[in-house]
Amino acid sequence: MVDILAIAANALKIILPLVAKEIVQKTQSHLNPTEIERAIKEGIKAAQDEDNNYNKGLLSACDDKQINTFISKVFESSVVKKELEKPLINKFPDIEILIEAFKQVANNEKIKLNENYLQSWLKTFCNVYFQRSPIYTNYQVTKDRYLKLIITQSEKILFAGIADTKVTGGQEKNMSKSLDKIFVIPDVREENNLLNLEANISANKLLNSSTSQKMVILGNPGSGKSTLMQYFAFKVAQHKFSELNLPEQIDLLPILIQIRELAKYPETNILAYLQKSIQEKFTLDVPDGFFDYWLKQGKTLILLDGLDEIADEKKRSEVVTRLYSFVKNKQYVQNRVIITSRPTEYKRDLFQTEEFPHYFIVPFDESKINLFIEKWYDSHFSDSQESHRWQTNLKGVLNKQERIKLLVENPLLLTLVCLIHRYNVYRLPQKRHDLYESAVKTLLTSWEQIRFEDKDAHIRNLKYVQYDDLQRLMERLAYWIHSQESTTEDKNCSTIVERREILDQLSQEIKNLKDIELYQAKKEAESFINYISARSGLLNEQGQECYAFVHKTFQEYLCAQEIDYCRQNGDNEILLEHINKYIYNPHWREVLLLLIVIQKPNPAAKAIQAILDKDKDNEELYHHNLLFAGSCLAEDPKDLKIAKVKETGESIDPSPQILNELVKLEINPNVDEKVRLQIFSIFCSLSQTEFAKSALQVLEENQEYIDKDRMQEYRNRL
Repeated sequence: MVDILAIAANALKIILPLVAKEIVQKTQSHLNPTEIERAIKEGIKAAQDEDNNYNKGLLSACDDKQINTFISKVFESSVVKKELEKPLINKFPDIEILIEAFKQVANNEKIKLNENYLQSWLKTFCNVYFQRSPIYTNYQVTKDRYLKLIITQSEKILFAGIADTKVTGGQEKNMSKSLDKIFVIPDVREENNLLNLEANISANKLLNSSTSQKMVILGNPGSGKSTLMQYFAFKVAQHKFSELNLPEQIDLLPILIQIRELAKYPETNILAYLQKSIQEKFTLDVPDGFFDYWLKQGKTLILLDGLDEIADEKKRSEVVTRLYSFVKNKQYVQNRVIITSRPTEYKRDLFQTEEFPHYFIVPFDESKINLFIEKWYDSHFSDSQESHRWQTNLKGVLNKQERIKLLVENPLLLTLVCLIHRYNVYRLPQKRHDLYESAVKTLLTSWEQIRFEDKDAHIRNLKYVQYDDLQRLMERLAYWIHSQESTTEDKNCSTIVERREILDQLSQEIKNLKDIELYQAKKEAESFINYISARSGLLNEQGQECYAFVHKTFQEYLCAQEIDYCRQNGDNEILLEHINKYIYNPHWREVLLLLIVIQKPNPAAKAIQAILDKDKDNEELYHHNLLFAGSCLAEDPKDLKIAKVKETGESIDPSPQILNELVKLEINPNVDEKVRLQIFSIFCSLSQTEFAKSALQVLEENQEYIDKDRMQEYRNRL
């Protein structure tokens, strides 16, 4: 291959000093023109060396005279000189403009360029030239400071609304937890392999295992999406690339964007938003063009967290378009990108699977639950033996309570269970509604602060609402929110409501509860919603000016409590009214189950019997109602077997009828397989209830009609 530098040396020897001098004068730089000349030469040499090493042949079709003329004319071009001025004014040269300038000179001089290699040649030239400029040193210093700030911000997990504490000097002090010490990396499964249980991938391997450098991660509320993004930013900032299954020599800058914050600035360019938000967040002086430079190098990990938090569909679509344009910008296309969202609030829009593989966060399995428990207690106790005692106890408790064990597949609920277990000293509530009650109290109030401080100090910003009003107001609010039309069928997704609507509803509730004027109630509602979202975490901002319960479990539990409160307050028909109205509505299923299980024996028995008697003439509906009644037994309502008619003492316990009818379906060969699976699940879930013995007895009476393996599984469970 022709040595371009040797041929062009004489022309460049004359041209480059003039170019360098003109650049310094135009930018009013204090640099010596010789430094600029040297930087240009080093850039050309690096680009040409790479061209020769990889045999790309940018100018291999040219003769010596053409090459000499071309090199000279390129650096005389006013367009090229203007781009070379940029590093002296805190900007990176625009490679696309340079490409067009090179093409124009080649066309004028009748030079044949191999355009396939032009972008690579110019990128190498610009990188080396830029790295010899003073601004590059500033960029490196800023990068080091930025990464240290990312590490400081990300190294702790802060549990929103979960007051995790330790005792110091007689008082309990709040503690955040080290990300390294407590975070359990979830598994993910690609969308195309959702049914393959062996297709799980540890999320920390995604950056190198995925079929693409750009991906979408979907996860239910409380599954740890945001903490996973925090973990990625933390490890990249620490340069611990091997822990992300990446080569050690890689160099990446993490850029974490909360999409709901970005959405507040719809008219702002994303680069401008980054510049402004990082400067404000970290009090860091970020030089112009800082993020643009690293993005153009393809050396960033772009973490876009919480696409679902834009509740308004139109606004979300606009944000998606902005994000897509940003990450697919041809100058930024080499960067790694991860987008997170809840599956229920997510629509494909522009993020198609072909370009953005989709992964779902897998619920914790037993090994991850145990690992979390171990890390949790190791982070709380310096004495390893004491930590081990707590770990062993909680694992044993969970193994005995299968329904609660299902709940703790969700990291948020597992965190709450660990807290409740600790505060209750080795104990967990036996029933899930009792567990929910403890969890709500944990989120609404800081138990340890209530021990050591005046409980009114929690709500010192509230003028009328007192500590005892908190749960009552949340019950009213939960019922109202749950009664809104649900936009999703996902059983895990809370109902998202606009802040304005919540404030209007809360104002009326507070006005009625505290007997104050509406204007006073409105001001109190503002303070209340701020307290609940900032201090308790029970109700969180789920997007721009929108709120939802942190997990639908709490929405359902508080909704059931509100209905029961009304029943106890004189509305005797409200329980049956809700059963009749919502028995076939999946959105209300858990509310009705929780509502029935908290009743005393007689009203619980009457409610379950009403379900059994409803629509008996319709086989499909009857099967639905029978299965629902079986699920009521699985909740283990207290003392249902002693329910009796007051006047006669006759038993009204519906459990024998339910068990016998379920067995009839079990042995009926014409029953749909989906129904059979539900029957199997219900019988197995009776294992730790007072109905287990009766269920097994009824099954064994009919065992000749039941598959032997299935019958053995029933025996094992019951």
